[in-house]
Amino acid sequence: MRPAALRQRGGPITPAPASPPDAWLSSGPAPRCLVVVAHPDDETIGLGARLGRLDPVEVVHVTDGAPRDRRFLPPGLAGVGRERYMALRREELARALALGDVPAPRLRCLGAVDQEAIEEAPRLARELLELFDGARPEVVITHPYEGGHPDHDAAALAVHAAALLARRGGAAAPRIVEAASYHAARGHLVVGEFLPHPGALEEVALRLSGEEAARKRAMLACFVSQRETLAPFGAAIERFRPAPAYDFRRPPHEGTLHYERLGFPIDGARFRELAAEALARLGLGRAPCL
Repeated sequence: MRPAALRQRGGPITPAPASPPDAWLSSGPAPRCLVVVAHPDDETIGLGARLGRLDPVEVVHVTDGAPRDRRFLPPGLAGVGRERYMALRREELARALALGDVPAPRLRCLGAVDQEAIEEAPRLARELLELFDGARPEVVITHPYEGGHPDHDAAALAVHAAALLARRGGAAAPRIVEAASYHAARGHLVVGEFLPHPGALEEVALRLSGEEAARKRAMLACFVSQRETLAPFGAAIERFRPAPAYDFRRPPHEGTLHYERLGFPIDGARFRELAAEALARLGLGRAPCL
């Protein structure tokens, strides 16, 4: 079900003019690229086969990957403590991205607590704005707003807000490209496919070669602590599209969101309330769309 194209205080916030993803996703020279995702392993799920080819300026994780509530830790790891679990995930990430030809110095963590990124959205947006100013990426690859995980949606909000703030400040803002993730718009988990969105341009679906698929599977296998979570994700196709305009104050789709199905401490209504507060604090509360 497509999200309703409703407006609030002027409507959704519009990204920079979109164009179809370029050939650099599959071949040819890549633009200066920044990858901004929620958790260690999200970059591998979304674009593990592309990372070495893109040679990203940095791979940025907005959270530390470790929730406070031990109920959401993997089986057998509930007793290790948050700090050790956080370190474990960083170790797994470093091993995976070494296989993907991304050196450790290009990894950055903005330090929000897992499942709580929306509470720090203003800070995250400002730090990304500084990163845009310093690194000058031409393209940012991030999550779509689909209700799969609140941190995915918060990362998307922070990227879109930072790009809008850059444009308002007279700076060149990067184009925003999305990598497919997961959602539950059909009433069950859907992985590796985009939620249809009004006005979204055509996606690019790249079938991985045998070598690429083998490397991506090896990268995914590095995330031993996430084996159960990663089980539904394959290594056959990676999908991308230019980011459409989102109103983060509206639900991404009708019905129950995926993270609501999982019983997360935050639900969609609270996420949207915090999103509206974040936009207001950033001076974007009356912006037409992000």
